[in-house]
Amino acid sequence: MKLFISTIVVVLVCVPALLVYENQRQSQLSDNIRMDATEVSRSLDTVVIRAAGRIEGRTEQIDLRARIAEQIDQIHVTQGQWVEAGEVLLSLDSELLLQERNLAAAMLEMEEAKKERLENGYRPSEIETAKQEYHAAVARLEGAQKTYDRGVKLSENNAISWQTLDNMLVDLGSLRATAAAAKSRLETLEMPPRNDDMMAAMASVRAAESRLRIAQINLDRSRITAPSAGRILSVDAEVGEMTAPTSAKPLIIMSDTSQLRAVAEVDEYDALNVVVGQVCAIKSDAAEGILAKGEVVEIEPLMNPKQMFGQWAGERTDTYSRRVWINLDDAVDLPVGLPVEIYIETK
Repeated sequence: MKLFISTIVVVLVCVPALLVYENQRQSQLSDNIRMDATEVSRSLDTVVIRAAGRIEGRTEQIDLRARIAEQIDQIHVTQGQWVEAGEVLLSLDSELLLQERNLAAAMLEMEEAKKERLENGYRPSEIETAKQEYHAAVARLEGAQKTYDRGVKLSENNAISWQTLDNMLVDLGSLRATAAAAKSRLETLEMPPRNDDMMAAMASVRAAESRLRIAQINLDRSRITAPSAGRILSVDAEVGEMTAPTSAKPLIIMSDTSQLRAVAEVDEYDALNVVVGQVCAIKSDAAEGILAKGEVVEIEPLMNPKQMFGQWAGERTDTYSRRVWINLDDAVDLPVGLPVEIYIETK
């Protein structure tokens, strides 16, 4: 019973004290917020719009992932390194893709050779050989014809049997067919290529060219290159690690930090009061005072639900906002992604 009474007494004493402390803290926080806005307004000598934002480069952060599923072979960059557009950042194992490209190149050469042979026709030596074979077949046919004619005369006098005459006739027919085949082959070799044969040959070459291009594209995808000049912000990869386009995290994050910018989300109540050319002041919890100054250079035309929050008292969270881009002074050196508070001058 005494313990219960003691507990009640402690609660009655502590709760009011905690409420007083919380009210004082909120009041002090509100005063600090007003002081921040007043300080910035005095610095800019005008009324300002306050917005949450973050530091970005000339471009937003660029997430780079592998476009094929393969093991990581080499990592060519480190965090903080500056790279130029097209520079190789990371290489995947490309031995299989290289062999596929070589195979496609060989197939293309073979199809081109077939097409060229069709265009050029047969060699003169091949045509001459076919011509001699035809003449030989004709000579054998003439000899068989004479032999048969003599056999017919001899059979009339019963000098040879009918069986022998029939064999002569069979040989004559065989040699006639041989001569006709030799003549057709010679004519075929001497004729120009047919249109449908040329169309088929050209189609085969185009198909081989496409296979080679596909193989080259796959081979090129084994290397991750910089899409633009910029600084490497993060490298999340290890040699030998398996990666794929569906990986949750990007292998490399980069951004063009040659011109630092701040992106702010302006509340819908103030969205129409922001114009290009307005002066801005940048502050952050990471440092006292104004970190940098800049100028509004771009205002996005689309309103979206608010995604960046300043965590200050009275901030509207369930609202739409308009993104504003601000070029910072060249002398400023701030880390990309730093959360900041942005104060935009209004006329």
